Amino acid sequence: MGASYLSYIQFCIFMGNLGFFSNAFFGFILVYLTLFYIKRQFGSYKYLLVNFQVLGFVFASFEFLFHTFLHTYNASLTYFSLSRPLGMSNFTMEWMMGIYTGLYSATICQLAIQFLYRYWAIFDTPKLKYFNGSYYFIWVSYYSFFGVLWAFAVGHFFAMDDFGREYLGEEILLRYERNITDIPVLGLIAYEGDDIRWRNVYGLSLMTLISTVQYSIIIICGHQMYTGMRSKIAVLSAQHRRLHRQFFRALVIQISAPTIILFCPVFFMIYAPFADLEISFPSCIIQSGFTVYPALDSLIMMSCVSEYGRALKKMVMNTKEKYTVKTTKDDSKETGKSTSTHGRTVTTKV
Repeated sequence: MGASYLSYIQFCIFMGNLGFFSNAFFGFILVYLTLFYIKRQFGSYKYLLVNFQVLGFVFASFEFLFHTFLHTYNASLTYFSLSRPLGMSNFTMEWMMGIYTGLYSATICQLAIQFLYRYWAIFDTPKLKYFNGSYYFIWVSYYSFFGVLWAFAVGHFFAMDDFGREYLGEEILLRYERNITDIPVLGLIAYEGDDIRWRNVYGLSLMTLISTVQYSIIIICGHQMYTGMRSKIAVLSAQHRRLHRQFFRALVIQISAPTIILFCPVFFMIYAPFADLEISFPSCIIQSGFTVYPALDSLIMMSCVSEYGRALKKMVMNTKEKYTVKTTKDDSKETGKSTSTHGRTVTTKV
C-alpha cells in the first residue's frame, strides 16, 4: 500500500498562504512607490509595472481561495482541489481552476509586453505612444485573450471523463483519501489503452503555442537589447542610461529565475505523461513555488532598480517626519494643558 500525500498538501497550503500575504505586502509597497514617488522617471512603463503586480495579486488570491494541486501518476497529470469555497459545484470549481491557470498565462504575456516596451524605448521610441491613453487597452486585450485561451484549453480539453475517473480513482483515494467523484478534478491523460488521447493533445498543443509566442517575443527583444543597447543609449543622459540598464537587468532576472526554477519543471511534468512512466509523485511540491513568485517579482524589481531604494528611503523619512510632528504637537498640547491647569491652581490658592 502506498503512502498518503496529505502532508504535502498541508505544505502547499502553507506556501499558498505565504505567497498571498507576502505578495500583498511587497506588491503594495512596489505599487505605492511607483504611483506616488517615482512616476515621472518611469513614464507610461509605470502602468505595466502596476498592472503586473495587480495581476500577480489576483493570481495569488486564487491560490489562497481555492488551493489547487498537481499530481503525477503514470501517464497522467492530475489537477485538483480538495476544497469548494462558497459551496461551489465541482463543475464551477473546475472552471475556476482553469481560470487560475489562465492567470499564469496572462502573467507570461505581461512579461513579454514589458520586454517589447523596453525594446521600443531603446530602438523605436515613437511606438511608445501605443502604451498611452486608450492605446493601452491593446495590451490589456492581448494578455486577456491569451489568458482566456489558456483557461479554455485547460477547462475544456482536460475535463475529466469516465475513463479518467476510472484511471485515477484508486490513486486519488490512496494518496489523498478522497473519492474522485466528490472533488473537482481536471486531468491530462496521454493514453487510453494503446491510443493517444487526442483531446488532451489539442489542449496541450494550444498551451505550448501560447507559451512559444510569448517566449519568442522575450528572446528576440532580449537578444536585440543585449547586443545593441550600449550604442543606442550612449546619447541619453546618465540617469536614463542607468534606468535602461537596471530595467533590462530586472527583466532578465524576472524571466530567467522562474523559467529555470518553475516553468521548465512544470512543462516537464506536462509532457512527462507521454513517457508513460510508472510513477506517483505529488507535483504540487513544485507547483507551490508559483504562489510566492509574484512577491519574488516585486523584490526583484525593487532590488534591481535603484530608484526604488531611494523612493523607499524617502517614504520612510516622510512617514517618520509626519509621526514626529504629530507627536510634538500632541506633547505641546499636553504641556499647554498642564501649564493652564497649574496657573488656575495657583490663582485659587492666592
